[in-house]
Amino acid sequence: MTTATKRAAKGGEVGANGEFYEGGKFINTVAANRKREGSRKPSLRKCEIAPYVWEMQPEGKISLYKKFAGVFGRVENGVAVLRCSQQTLNYFDVTIEHAQNLIDLWNTGIRWV
Repeated sequence: MTTATKRAAKGGEVGANGEFYEGGKFINTVAANRKREGSRKPSLRKCEIAPYVWEMQPEGKISLYKKFAGVFGRVENGVAVLRCSQQTLNYFDVTIEHAQNLIDLWNTGIRWV
């Protein structure tokens, strides 16, 4: 008895689950294994917005603190300061003005971008 897995025909084929498979790739033979309809939105998550301060991440927003912390600057006594070398800026392809702008935005109270 052979338990060979079915592969898509040359040129591609639609599997039992309604999805298209390129030629030669393993094909789904079970109609119940639909992937697209089973997908769900990612759940909400917490992000660090200041040292040891976490908040729920608004949809479509990124924590400003995570963009600069440990790379371009750090927070000292509640104030963000620029702390990086020109080599670091070159590696991340960022200008010193852009890095300073991130720091200034955080110092004005903006936490999400």
